[in-house]
Amino acid sequence: MKTFFALMAEYSTANIPLEHVCHLFGLGTDEAAKRASRHQLPVPAYRASKQKSPWIVDAHELAKYLDSLKIKAADAWGRVRGLTG
Repeated sequence: MKTFFALMAEYSTANIPLEHVCHLFGLGTDEAAKRASRHQLPVPAYRASKQKSPWIVDAHELAKYLDSLKIKAADAWGRVRGLTG
């Protein structure tokens, strides 16, 4: 939940424009939009109304994705350091 609230504080909305967070996926704005239209992003993206509307990412979905990356990184770090089996 901390990640969700951090995203809410940073973006001031639960509906974050994809162009503001595409860097988190290692993508530029255009490539992120292309992948959103093909449903190839690691989180769901949607348009609020018309086809020309900007792509939106839900803060809760983005937070779950970022938290899963954090857990994977911590597990890998622990294995390398011999802290986990």
